[in-house]
Amino acid sequence: MLDLLKQLYQRRFKRLTIILLDDSKPGEDESFKLVPNRLFFFFGVTCVAVSMFVALLFMFTPLGSLLYSNKDDELRSRVEGITERVIALQDSLITRDNQLSEMKRVIRLSLDTTLVLDNRFSSLFDEEQNLEVPLTTFNNELSATELNTSGVFFSNIFERAPDFPTAYPVQGTLTRGFEPEESHYGIDIATSKNEPISALADGTIITANWTINDGYVIAVQHSGGLMSMYKHCSSITKKVGDAIIKGDILGTTGDVGVSSTGPHLHLEIWKNGFPQDPTIYLIQ
Repeated sequence: MLDLLKQLYQRRFKRLTIILLDDSKPGEDESFKLVPNRLFFFFGVTCVAVSMFVALLFMFTPLGSLLYSNKDDELRSRVEGITERVIALQDSLITRDNQLSEMKRVIRLSLDTTLVLDNRFSSLFDEEQNLEVPLTTFNNELSATELNTSGVFFSNIFERAPDFPTAYPVQGTLTRGFEPEESHYGIDIATSKNEPISALADGTIITANWTINDGYVIAVQHSGGLMSMYKHCSSITKKVGDAIIKGDILGTTGDVGVSSTGPHLHLEIWKNGFPQDPTIYLIQ
């Protein structure tokens, strides 16, 4: 058989006559004319057609369940989606627990960190003189406001509600939004390196440390259960327990941390332990 196929292939473009001999019936020979190339083509088309028919048969009939189950695939997709949401929820809970633990640690410190004031506040309790207190604005320009002791006490500067919406903490371009389903609990603002980062509102520093993934991280606790967090800083100018005023410089931007993809500031806003979309607190 192999020799016959080999001979047919070698003569595939020639017109051949095939003679069939039957030894039991002498003189009743039969002959057929064919072109081997056409025979091979017909055989190939037949194989392709049969293969497609079988594939469609398994795809659109109950026979397909023997090899493939659409229900199993849908169930698998649902399980994967639920798993991703659970992981995102776990990350959110871990972040919230870390923040609450940090806040508790600050509260338990022997030092009264809510009254750790910089030089702008240290002289405000002198009852015998009216002093000028420089307030750092968003543009890092200094303005002066005269405050006496009673004015400080009745102004409730650390208890008043944050003034939102407010300006961006740094000049730049919004490159990524709030995507909690992707474990991205803030926004990314692309900017050049070493740009000053301004505080969004009055508050107290509750976190100021270095992490491998996010570089320098600084967080500010505001009134009303709000907290703002600034990540991928190249430097920070405040320490835990410092009281700050809206517009104070918290640090500078950079391309710092394993998860950083370029010079930018990652800004998060949390309320009562839950992540918020920072864009609703900012002036577009």
